[in-house]
Amino acid sequence: MDLGPQTQASARRSRPYDPTLPPTGAAIEAFWSRVVKAPGNGCWIWTGAVSDGYGRISWRSSGVSRTEYAHRFALVITSELGDGAIGEHRCNEPLCVRVDPAHLIASTQSANLLYAVACGRTGIIRNLAQRHDRQARSLAVRDAVSGGWDPDAYSRASGNAAPLDTPPLF
Repeated sequence: MDLGPQTQASARRSRPYDPTLPPTGAAIEAFWSRVVKAPGNGCWIWTGAVSDGYGRISWRSSGVSRTEYAHRFALVITSELGDGAIGEHRCNEPLCVRVDPAHLIASTQSANLLYAVACGRTGIIRNLAQRHDRQARSLAVRDAVSGGWDPDAYSRASGNAAPLDTPPLF
């Protein structure tokens, strides 16, 4: 039975996906190669793929693949992410992958939303232009530090006019 060229191509591209696939050593190594660490107690910025304003990482093992937010990956490899938990950015930097009480913690969706409201930002961006702004901001931050930590470039890209030691808000 001939499925036609388009159906055959789709079947070839389809890979088994497993949301419980544990990170491989190669994935962990690739993750750390895409992290730029600010000095001191600063953020650790993901410089890999960005989707909807958050970092993304994908890996495969035995023909099975998994894609995860970079901040969730950081929680997975530190054994901090339990069932039903999410990653909460206490530093308010969506590209931060530093697992630390001042930066990234495992939390609940409701606690994360309460924190977002307390910080003056919302957890859901309903306006398409604002969603694009978040994506553009994250891409600018990623590009600003992709060659190494540069506090001035980070400050300009993040839109943060506050002193450099003050955590930015979206």
